[in-house]
Amino acid sequence: MINKEMKQYEIKNLIDQRCPVCEEFSKIYNLETMEHEFEVPREIGNGHLRQIVSSEDIQIINFNTTFHRHMEIEGMSKAPHIDMFFCTGEGLEWEFQGKRNKFELLSGESFLSKTKSRENIKRWVYPPKHQFNFIEIKIHPKKFEQIKENIEEEWNIFCKGKYDEIFYKNRITPPINLVLQQIINCPFKKGLKNIYMEGKILELLSVYLNDAVYQRERHNTVKLSNEDITSIYKAREILDNDIVNTPTLASLSKMICLNEFKLKNGFKEIFGDTVYSYVIDKRLERARLLFDEKNMQVSEVASHVGYANSSHFALAFRKKFGVNPKEYLKNVAEQ
Repeated sequence: MINKEMKQYEIKNLIDQRCPVCEEFSKIYNLETMEHEFEVPREIGNGHLRQIVSSEDIQIINFNTTFHRHMEIEGMSKAPHIDMFFCTGEGLEWEFQGKRNKFELLSGESFLSKTKSRENIKRWVYPPKHQFNFIEIKIHPKKFEQIKENIEEEWNIFCKGKYDEIFYKNRITPPINLVLQQIINCPFKKGLKNIYMEGKILELLSVYLNDAVYQRERHNTVKLSNEDITSIYKAREILDNDIVNTPTLASLSKMICLNEFKLKNGFKEIFGDTVYSYVIDKRLERARLLFDEKNMQVSEVASHVGYANSSHFALAFRKKFGVNPKEYLKNVAEQ
């Protein structure tokens, strides 16, 4: 068990020593709380810090917030660990003690790191009015060694002979993003949740390493700059904000200041779906939730998610879920 008197992580705000966000960070990283969610105080910003899984083997943390003022947070890790970090909001910037260069992680990027150092000091910089959204997964070295026994060949290729200190930076591909969304929206609780999450971590590592080891030579259909990628994530945000009344492709490209070719092909490359397919998929997912939670009739749900024709809605719903809406609604009512 962990010695509660000796904290493995020390986190402090370099500007405000009584920062409540740092206090919550400390509780979560030091395993002082289980499945905890902290709402950021309104005088500091808005959003939340959510601990999805908390154990000595695996930690999963989701950070989604915007600060009203400049924040500089310093953290010291006193224990070796394997870290997977996924940036789905605006970019983040770190400074590591003893190193000259700053490290930046852009929206849509991730990294996997393994360190043997027991004292690793880093400083995060959070500018005001930026939307920060990231998922962090920490795996204990002993647990990782158990996992690694089954993937020795792939891991050796991935490491390139560097086994103690590893750092790999990669794009968040559509398959990786899918697993991350399933982790955030886990439908289970208690013991079943632990089984589900352990399976998802194994799946995430499999997808991540497969992409790193076997897909490095993959040809990209369109070259995207960091600004292009940011614009495409902005396009997805616009769609998500009103999935029923979505703009045309031409209007969307003007809203994000990106030409239609890059928007169309870049969206497909980053998210694995065309803009049109993404919108349809989101509408159908919302329809399923309305059936589950509101017990609404088929025609009502079709209209609610943007379908003027119930027959077209029924065809799309059956294609996605393998059952027509009336049968699905009947099954929900019988549960």
